[in-house]
Amino acid sequence: MKISTLLLLFPVLLNAQHSAFLKDPDIVWATEVTQDWVVDLPTFDAELEIGITTIKLLRTERNAGFWNMPYLTELVFQAVRSGHLAVYLDEACAQPAFPEQVLYSQDTILTFDLETYEEKKQVVQNEWCPHAWRLKQVLAYHRKPALWSTRVEAIAPLGVIRNMSGDSIGIKPLFWFKPANKRPRIRTKGLVWAKKILGRQDGATVPVTSARPVKVSVGYQNPVPHFLEVMKNDYRKPFYDNWNERLLTPAERSGMLSRADTVIVYDPETYQETAAIVRNDLNINNIRELRLLQSWYWDERRSCLYICLDAIAPLLDVFDHEGNFRYKRPLFYRRTKK
Repeated sequence: MKISTLLLLFPVLLNAQHSAFLKDPDIVWATEVTQDWVVDLPTFDAELEIGITTIKLLRTERNAGFWNMPYLTELVFQAVRSGHLAVYLDEACAQPAFPEQVLYSQDTILTFDLETYEEKKQVVQNEWCPHAWRLKQVLAYHRKPALWSTRVEAIAPLGVIRNMSGDSIGIKPLFWFKPANKRPRIRTKGLVWAKKILGRQDGATVPVTSARPVKVSVGYQNPVPHFLEVMKNDYRKPFYDNWNERLLTPAERSGMLSRADTVIVYDPETYQETAAIVRNDLNINNIRELRLLQSWYWDERRSCLYICLDAIAPLLDVFDHEGNFRYKRPLFYRRTKK
């Protein structure tokens, strides 16, 4: 029997490390997600352009030495240097690494001797300066509450690989460590850095028909139809507008899936114009991705990164009258209970 057939018949657990989390019978769909994120930019205006909001930056004696650049990278690297954060060579976090293995790069550069006119290769050691992160997590859909959750498994800073001429030729994870999933209190004294991150960045969305499922129940190969049905009919469950600011009214929720439009019809024989009611139903095939809104927190005292899901939105593909794709937009947001 083909694997694709098995996926249609009963829930599938493809990875043993997910089994404890996925034993919850209410989880009917789950997928493994790997995404690359930028979380720190030089200015707040630059952050807002890609959907990042800084909610806390706290200067302390421990981080004052690099306060001119209060990036998450510096906070994490300081914890690794001091031995307070366990790091690993692999994304499964099974192979421990030492700071000197992962914090520094061995770069080969060419130097020119003015006396001998010879080119020489020289190996130098530099500390990595990454500002992007590779996040590995599981996104799950819970049927009864129509809620989404994430289980973050590992994260890695991304370093830029350069050739001998100094040109960028790729990126690589420098090391991996385990973030926590429990949301901390924003007033926690050790909490020195916190940001809300909206998935506007390229590659930051999640396909609703994933190539990396870890659990699929019968009838939930795509969880979006059930999600939309709850949004339309169960008014006890709150849903928010496409800015995640205002609660949607029952009329607005119903109108998202089906609406009646008045159009003018011209009769070429009688030369008369008449009004006609046309019903436009939402094409569910135009919802192919989900956007995640998450909050990231760094606790300096515990040397711990927390990553928590705040809300999720189905993204609707918008086309013009000629059928050309224009853009994607959030249809609505569903917040988590946390």
